[in-house]
Amino acid sequence: MKEKTIKYPGKTIDVYFTVDRCTHVAECVRGAPEVFDPARHPWIMADAAEPDTVAEVVLRCPTGALHFKRKDGKPEETVPNKNRAIICRDGPIYIQADFEIQNFDETFILKDTRIALCRCGKSEIMPLCDDSHSRTSFSDRTPLLKRKIQNNLNREKLIITLKKDGPFDLQGPVEITNPEGELFFKGNRILLCRCGRSQNMPFCDGSHVKTGFKIKKTIQLIHKKNDKTTY
Repeated sequence: MKEKTIKYPGKTIDVYFTVDRCTHVAECVRGAPEVFDPARHPWIMADAAEPDTVAEVVLRCPTGALHFKRKDGKPEETVPNKNRAIICRDGPIYIQADFEIQNFDETFILKDTRIALCRCGKSEIMPLCDDSHSRTSFSDRTPLLKRKIQNNLNREKLIITLKKDGPFDLQGPVEITNPEGELFFKGNRILLCRCGRSQNMPFCDGSHVKTGFKIKKTIQLIHKKNDKTTY
């Protein structure tokens, strides 16, 4: 399966919607209901608000389902000034970073600035979240305890490697927080669970080996490594 991206053009800004990434967080609907209305066809009307408003609301989308292109010469989306992984309670890992994702054999998958990664182990579009955590009642009640805080990290790209039938291997400077912004990890290398069975969430504890976790398939993304676009 390949990602499907739909373009909604406007006079001064175009909005792009990648269908499979949307988990209905609805930040867009709350932020600019005149632009984003799921009950309407087309559901996105890029000219229904000022382009600055449209751009600001698009950037609230934590899954990277929404992106924009300006036509008025104003700034495009830039990479965050720090790499962050936000652990959503009973839900995905939201990545806000200058990042690339690669498979266990180092083949390139995707680069972007916002994405939601599955950590329940049930997604049909691995490694991306497809809201399976809600349908399967995934629950993570492990206290988010401080594991490591390393100061003075360099500003570099975050490389996320999908270990074969195993965890997310994050290499590069990254801060890990809960949704409230409380920091419990800051460093240059960490393994995060994606089988949904770790007893030390969100970190990998080897449960994928003990339980025989297998990845059925990984979504086939159409991005090229040197492509400057993020959709």
